[in-house]
Amino acid sequence: MAPRELKLPIRIAISQRNVENGHKHLMDISDPASPNFGKHWTPQRVHDFFSPSQRTVQTVRNWLSSSGIEIQRHKVAGSRGSIQFEASVEEAERLLGTRYDVWENKETGALTISCDHYHIPAYLQDYIDFITPTTSLNAPDGAKGSSKNHTKQAVPKMQQRLRNVSFLTAEQGNPSTNASFESECADFMTPQCLRNLYGIPSDLAATEGNDLGIFESGDTYDQEDLDLFFSALSTNVPNGIHPELQSIGGAMAPVPIIRGGGESLLDLDIAYPLIYPQGIKLFQTLDSPTVSSIGIYSSFDIFLDALDASFCSYKNGNDPKIDRIYHSRGHNTTKLCGTYAPTNVISLSYGLAEAYYPRKYEERQCFEYLKLGLQGTSIIFASGDNGTVARAGQSGCLSSARDNPTFPASCPWVTSVGATQLVTKNKTAPQQQQHEIAVHPQNRYTFSSGGGFSNIFPRPAYQDLHVGTFLDGSTRNTSLFDPTGRGFPDLAANGWNIATVVQGYWSLSAGTSASAPLFASMVSRIVGERLAAGKGALGFLNPVLYANPHVFRDVVGGYNLGCGAKVAFNATSGWDPVTGLGTPDYERLRCLLLGLP
Repeated sequence: MAPRELKLPIRIAISQRNVENGHKHLMDISDPASPNFGKHWTPQRVHDFFSPSQRTVQTVRNWLSSSGIEIQRHKVAGSRGSIQFEASVEEAERLLGTRYDVWENKETGALTISCDHYHIPAYLQDYIDFITPTTSLNAPDGAKGSSKNHTKQAVPKMQQRLRNVSFLTAEQGNPSTNASFESECADFMTPQCLRNLYGIPSDLAATEGNDLGIFESGDTYDQEDLDLFFSALSTNVPNGIHPELQSIGGAMAPVPIIRGGGESLLDLDIAYPLIYPQGIKLFQTLDSPTVSSIGIYSSFDIFLDALDASFCSYKNGNDPKIDRIYHSRGHNTTKLCGTYAPTNVISLSYGLAEAYYPRKYEERQCFEYLKLGLQGTSIIFASGDNGTVARAGQSGCLSSARDNPTFPASCPWVTSVGATQLVTKNKTAPQQQQHEIAVHPQNRYTFSSGGGFSNIFPRPAYQDLHVGTFLDGSTRNTSLFDPTGRGFPDLAANGWNIATVVQGYWSLSAGTSASAPLFASMVSRIVGERLAAGKGALGFLNPVLYANPHVFRDVVGGYNLGCGAKVAFNATSGWDPVTGLGTPDYERLRCLLLGLP
């Protein structure tokens, strides 16, 4: 049983209006066949169309007041999308008709506070999406009850796999020696290898207002490693070039070289050589996506807060007692509300299992990505590094060995990117001779490219033709996945043996964490050309991509794993839940996207 006097930061998510029409409006401006293609909405229009009604909010507040939560304690979001207040465990249990317990994970020792059910009056069911902290943090299998003081449990991000480059000599392993790099691209993927592989030109003119957005959390770059990398492998990027920090939750960057983070350095080492002199805006949050002992804490939430004032600003002002649930380690920082404008393209290489979050919570967050798409932002997520399971609980699988896919990559309103690897070991081979297959486990360094079918989000219409064709030929037992769910990834790009410099030494990095910023860089380059030609940003990409599969090179080798380390899906002809539509042919993609209105 949780201590009676313990204070809980309660958040009530108020149901938004017109959610059922969001898909229709997004497709109206994203479908290349629509006369309204590219006519993106303003932030104010998005707010006005979707925000809950005053009547809905007041009805919920009346219930709280009549239940002993005085009205002066309510903090109402400017968007009217949530009500927050602090309550003791005793008050929360009385309000919600439940009991809170503290649970301990026997493997990790992590503690969490949750309940196994809660109640609200029947007349409020259409007014409230979810309440936290409640059932979202039920202890996984093997956990036991505990009454220890609360802590929090960090949830793994997409893991970039770093290892020292074993085939280089000790002298070559130090990039300051300006060693020559004669290794083949399959073993040491450099920026020039990526240009050759996808046909990306080396010249680019910067377009004002077209910085690429990159999201990082709990991992930070250092300038020394960037400069070492630029000097050795990307001399078109001058030393000292760095992203523009968009600090969220008190995050700082850069850090000293001894603390340089492989995830952030990987993203920047991928992107800068391909987009320079275009800039990068770094959306840096303090911690990795986390399941907190006193409520859902997600760095995605505070990221969305920072982009959208209506998502988080409060009529009664910010309350540090409530805002602190968005920042771990007790940092007393003011929550950012609409401080930063979203960039035209944003790459995010983080995610969790769908099973970590309650359904309503994921639907609500996924809808926020839809709203960014309405405003003209392309959201690009890594698909994950664990095949069709994403490590929820102890085993990673759901009951009966059912797949447990990665979120937000499974959200239908983002573009999800899987990983390939190069198997033709020839740095100078023509593009058509360089053979890519899906990354799949071969040794302790390899991983399984994320993909599969959502257990929460239904398959969107833009996928029907391609995914339906795949399912017609699939022999996998459908009791292991939901064939009616959103299939992902949407495409793939190289994510293996990426050359990076981390804490002063060459390393090889891998993961869909590399694939997402690689594709995002391609799209950002093309958006810059569109802007220079007097056109607009692209926004939600998937309807265009699925209508034009000719801009991809089909990947027909490799596979990903499911429960029990068994093969889940194979990369086959056409779309598949391992590599999506395939890998992009940059020039074909460019011609397609530049030709759109």
